[in-house]
Amino acid sequence: MRSGTRTILLGVSVLLIVVAVRAPLLPIPLERDEGEYAYIAWRLGHNELPYRDWFDQKPPAVFYVYRLALMLPFEPIRAIHFVALLFSATSACALFFLGLRFMSRFWAWVAAALFALLAADPLVQGTAANTELFMLCPLILSQIAFVTAVNRQTKTVLFMLLAGALTGVALMFKQVAIVNWLLITALYPVFVRGENRWRATISFAAWSAMGLLTVLGFVVLYFFAHGGLRDFVENVFTHNLQYIGVVPVSSRFEYCWGTLTTLARSQAIVWLSAAAGLLGLFKSGKVTWSALLTGWLITSLIGASASGYFFPHYFQQLLPPLALAAAAGADRLPSARLLRFLPRASTRAVLVTVLAILPAVTLWAFLFRYTPAEAVRRIYPGDFFAEMPHFAQRIEEVTPQNKPVFIFGSEPELLFYAHRRSATRYIFLFPLYGPYGDAREKQLAAAAEVERAEPPTVVYVPNLLFFTPGTDQYFTHWSRSYMDQNFYVDTLLIADESGRAQMLNVASGVRADVSQAREEVIGAILMRQSPAAP
Repeated sequence: MRSGTRTILLGVSVLLIVVAVRAPLLPIPLERDEGEYAYIAWRLGHNELPYRDWFDQKPPAVFYVYRLALMLPFEPIRAIHFVALLFSATSACALFFLGLRFMSRFWAWVAAALFALLAADPLVQGTAANTELFMLCPLILSQIAFVTAVNRQTKTVLFMLLAGALTGVALMFKQVAIVNWLLITALYPVFVRGENRWRATISFAAWSAMGLLTVLGFVVLYFFAHGGLRDFVENVFTHNLQYIGVVPVSSRFEYCWGTLTTLARSQAIVWLSAAAGLLGLFKSGKVTWSALLTGWLITSLIGASASGYFFPHYFQQLLPPLALAAAAGADRLPSARLLRFLPRASTRAVLVTVLAILPAVTLWAFLFRYTPAEAVRRIYPGDFFAEMPHFAQRIEEVTPQNKPVFIFGSEPELLFYAHRRSATRYIFLFPLYGPYGDAREKQLAAAAEVERAEPPTVVYVPNLLFFTPGTDQYFTHWSRSYMDQNFYVDTLLIADESGRAQMLNVASGVRADVSQAREEVIGAILMRQSPAAP
């Protein structure tokens, strides 16, 4: 069989692996972040604009990808996760071709297959169509463009521009992607040899920056033309600069350690193999590739730690260099010497099994045992994403189609499921609670928006983070007063003895102060009282 044919077949097998591990996960209910992206994507179809009409701190690319998903002829949840599957498949194939630059075809395939498993790992919340999943695709492609720009003798400017532009695309999914441009610019003189390498580095920095700024420029012009540039800058950049300073240093270490101990359950062996791989590449003379993977891991860790919360899905950013380094380590592990009595194929099989065993065991139950509802409960313990579609169905039943809904909480997936617009541009209330200088201003604005909208339905699903000591509670007191004076309880969402939520209908017109029972009541749907007869 020809070498090119083997490469193509291995690439196809990578696609099949991604499909195999992600297809059973397509119907898993949306989590909170997915809900906000889906809601804004749905409202894009109503000629509305992110940031101007709805607050969100993520760059805009994810909303438009979700919009594309909602145009597919599938059930919305499956459509969203199907597009995530396509991105993940493209990322895995791109990683395979990047691995071919410095390792054998087999181990490049192992790296891509391992990435496919790790990227879908429930412990890293890989089942969700989150920004990190989409960001990785252009980031890996930018690395390929970078390496090509270094090695080609002609058309280098094109690949320099492309490396920067792809980083710009990744930046439009998540702001921390900017560290990728810093990485490839710093590594350019390491990869380029000769007397003119510093001149070449300056040239790369300039051309790649031009590619990045071109992408950013198109986005800026788009929001400027639609009257939303100020809100775009405020939401995506200004607010995030405040957001990353919220978590104190002591809490950052606590959050980081908690997440790492969770991820170790499926990644511990991969970490060890990756360390061996980085050292092995350095000792074997592939210093530049060792530097690339080490730098990629470091900058990815910087990106994952920027906010200080260290949510598991942040660590997806580390998976491409981690998978490549782990495959390189498996190719050079000292323990392989103990396996010399085995045929080469058997030795490889043992090493691949050792690498894949933990993530495969983690995934097994989610692929073949759990229902979608059970899966989302295990991935997000303490949250009630499994119950949100049913809860939203009741919201849709009691709210006229053209009327808004006020959600006191941070569950925008309810709005998306119910196909009802929000009574305030704050589709989740986290920006109103926190040590932000403009928190009170935002709370006042949100209260005014709700009063103007006169929603017939209020959904009470508070998040405990709202009540963190030291946070401004004006909006909490206003909301409770607004609900008590104007609404009655229609439906309660309560937890049974096992911790599983169930809905409870309340007799029509019964007044109930759910705000004082937030420890027992998960959520409530409240209906506006009819005006009293004169």
